Amino acid sequence: MLVVQFVTIVTERAIYLRKALVVKIVFHFVTVIGIHIWMFFLVPYVTAHSFGATAPTVFYLIKCLHMLLSAYQMRCGYPRRILGNVFTKSFSMVNYVAFKVYMEIPFLYILRTMLDWLCIDTTLTVMEWIKMEDIFQSVFIVRCYRQMDADFPVLRALIWSPLFLFALVGTVGKPNVPRRADIAVKIGHYEPIYVSQSYSGIHQFTDDNYKELIKSFNFDIFATDHIMIYDSVDITAVKFDANSVTLWNMSPPDKKRLLSDLNTGKKMDIRIRLSFNCGVMTDTILYETTYSLTKNRELTREMLIKTLSDENSNEKVVVPEILPKFITVQKMQVYAKFIKDFDGKYNRPIILQKKQDEGKVWWEMHDYCDDKFYKNILFNLPLSDCDDGIVFYIFNDKSFPSTMSFLEKTGIIGLYTTCVYVVSRLIRSLIANNHRRIMFEDLPYVDRILKLCNDIYLVRETKEYRLEEDLYGKLIFLYRSPETLIKWTRYKEEFIDDYSERSTRKAQRGLDGNDQNSQPSQSTLPT
Repeated sequence: MLVVQFVTIVTERAIYLRKALVVKIVFHFVTVIGIHIWMFFLVPYVTAHSFGATAPTVFYLIKCLHMLLSAYQMRCGYPRRILGNVFTKSFSMVNYVAFKVYMEIPFLYILRTMLDWLCIDTTLTVMEWIKMEDIFQSVFIVRCYRQMDADFPVLRALIWSPLFLFALVGTVGKPNVPRRADIAVKIGHYEPIYVSQSYSGIHQFTDDNYKELIKSFNFDIFATDHIMIYDSVDITAVKFDANSVTLWNMSPPDKKRLLSDLNTGKKMDIRIRLSFNCGVMTDTILYETTYSLTKNRELTREMLIKTLSDENSNEKVVVPEILPKFITVQKMQVYAKFIKDFDGKYNRPIILQKKQDEGKVWWEMHDYCDDKFYKNILFNLPLSDCDDGIVFYIFNDKSFPSTMSFLEKTGIIGLYTTCVYVVSRLIRSLIANNHRRIMFEDLPYVDRILKLCNDIYLVRETKEYRLEEDLYGKLIFLYRSPETLIKWTRYKEEFIDDYSERSTRKAQRGLDGNDQNSQPSQSTLPT
């Protein structure tokens, strides 16, 4: 089918170049009948589906539009003269871009050039024809450059384009709200003592929540600047219930080993492991903080020993500097060190407490609410509650369309680096071996050469083949003679001034000759 379409396009182009209107009418009727036989009989027979149930329906609509335009072309008739390309009728930016796109389509330019040479009567050989077309497209591009120099004297958008793109990404991105969050607390390598999940406890900030958050941290310029990078919809409060969703079923031997490690002063870590999924991402984001139980931190160790030793103990275990209340998620990476409390700490304490009922044991975890930072700042934030679990506040970058994902991955520095590299390579390609193109690209006024090319097209259409050969020889001579090319590309004013100067010199030489011829006659005159 692709071969048939290609042959159809080439045939229509050949008929157009030969201006064979009768052949066009016959070809049009054959095409219409062939398309309908193929669409309504052959395709249903081969695919065993009726028309309309298969993909070629769109193709049929496109062909109908083409046949309609083709019929209108036959009604209006072919032009008497075919001069140049449709994109070269003007020298605006639109024509320049359209012509460059046409030139960049693989094989289209050379195919059209060869087809024109085959179908148009000319005295030029194929290589001469190609040279002629190459000269014309080169002169046309130079003429467009001169027009753009007049319309757009200076282009200053290059340095600002990366910033514009990066700012655009922030406007087209969608809020990337977490849809699930999980948390686990472990002591050393033993089984977790607290596990929780948050589905319904995810709260997206409103504009009022956002204003309250900025107001609460007006004492910290760094924190305020960080918060203001995000919109209210990018900030989420994630709440976990106080009680663990699983029972604490540590075996007696493991419990004895844990108590032994605590009593002997062995270094142990209390870990909080946070994981969540955001938006449409399938990857899980992980973040973990630790608090080390060393000999100089006996209070937490002693509270854990009392809680684990006594089955009926309600001791509250305070674990300092372990809970990251504010988290930033950027490119699947988690950062927590941007908002400090009044003591300059990034992480907050937590309270662990063992509970039991009907012979079953579980752990609870709460926020630490007895300091000034919680009472003055955290208490006013959404979902904050000392008696009902803990809350995280997540600042999440927006999710972007797949077409702009590269901007999200590279960032502003990567974007600038890429832009500088690409632009440098482009500039290098433009200035490399530039001395070889100066003679043909730095032409100040190319209208005369362009008119000469159009004259060649015109005399070819009028079948003045001898004149076509003469004009083509003149064009080749121009490009072989730098001095003549310089004269032909002068501005009109320079031509006028040069003509006036030559006329003045010629008149002066005539006067000087007359003076010299009159001197002998004067000498013969009597004194």
